[in-house]
Amino acid sequence: MSSIAEATVPADALSACAARCERVRAAMSDADVEAVLVTAPVDVVWLTGTHGHDCYALLLLDRVVLLSDRRYEEYLAAWAATGCFKVDLAPRTEQTGRINTMLADAGVSVLGIQAEAMTLAQRTTFDEAIEPVTTRPLTGLVADLRQCKDDLEIAACRRAIDVQHDALEATLDAMEPGWTEARFAARLIEQMRVRGAQCEAFEPIIGSGSNSSVIHHMPGDTCIEPGILLVDWGARIDGRNSDLTRTLFLGEVPEPMVELFGIVEAAHNAAVAVCTPGQAATAVDAAAREVIAAAGHGDHFPHGVGHGLGLDVHERPFLGRKGEAAALVPGMIVTIEPGIYLPGKGGVRIENDVLITEHGHEVLSGHVPFDLAWSTRPFPDSGRPPGREEG
Repeated sequence: MSSIAEATVPADALSACAARCERVRAAMSDADVEAVLVTAPVDVVWLTGTHGHDCYALLLLDRVVLLSDRRYEEYLAAWAATGCFKVDLAPRTEQTGRINTMLADAGVSVLGIQAEAMTLAQRTTFDEAIEPVTTRPLTGLVADLRQCKDDLEIAACRRAIDVQHDALEATLDAMEPGWTEARFAARLIEQMRVRGAQCEAFEPIIGSGSNSSVIHHMPGDTCIEPGILLVDWGARIDGRNSDLTRTLFLGEVPEPMVELFGIVEAAHNAAVAVCTPGQAATAVDAAAREVIAAAGHGDHFPHGVGHGLGLDVHERPFLGRKGEAAALVPGMIVTIEPGIYLPGKGGVRIENDVLITEHGHEVLSGHVPFDLAWSTRPFPDSGRPPGREEG
């Protein structure tokens, strides 16, 4: 592939996107709308396979129209060439008028819009421009369908996990005395990108020592010292994210934290065991919470045990105490991440990515070690002055 203009949309990706569009069309009937305008970028990515930047997708009964402007003309030429999508390029100020014309030509009287992706001011302007078409706000129409991943999405998640695993090992091998949390995060991001990640799934959470008890700690200028190092990181491949957490013990292994590690590991395994079709999301959380509460640390586990994972790092279903009663179904990818956090002392969290299958589950990250033996490592000692790194 020598240029963007010569690019083509892979046949398997095109087939997957066509199937996703048909799933949305089937849901349109239940929502009592004749067309849907998808404006959330992440949903445009899921439906069409584009990057989603400044693109809308208009789903009519007989076609899908990608609306954008001429900045993306060369990029979207591949989609236009498929015949599966009609690409309509116009200045942003003209797009509402063009949508109105398409709706009139298709005889649409009720248009579904994404309530979570359109402001009140945008809707007011839009309603005035497309009158007499009625807009009907819909919540979660596409997000609900995105919960169940197809084969391409599952494969992308697997690749992302492999990339982030290799990147962590490379970063740990390179670490020198004097590294800060921020430096560790920067090296980790670099190592994921050079291994093929589109980007990091989110800014890594790197917590050394007592910072490991801060659930969403932002890596800063704290030097990594012997003891606890909590690493929560992920990679993005083909728009799909992975998300893992490992708690490491570098050099010194504080005995109280080893005990916490065993409790969290048991809670993690208990939650994974109930990740089966038909199980309520709240039941998965309860399985982990019961283990932690029985050990006397119920108040030290303040977040849900996990969440859905895909184009968004955090998406439905959400696995919490007051989470969704809806049952898990095959095709969902969820994280399982129980933790115990003792402010001022440190915290332990273990997180893996789990696919719900027809007959149970598969831990997609099961090949990435997280046991105590693997997690206990010598503190790096290069023999060079602290803060100095070759290469």
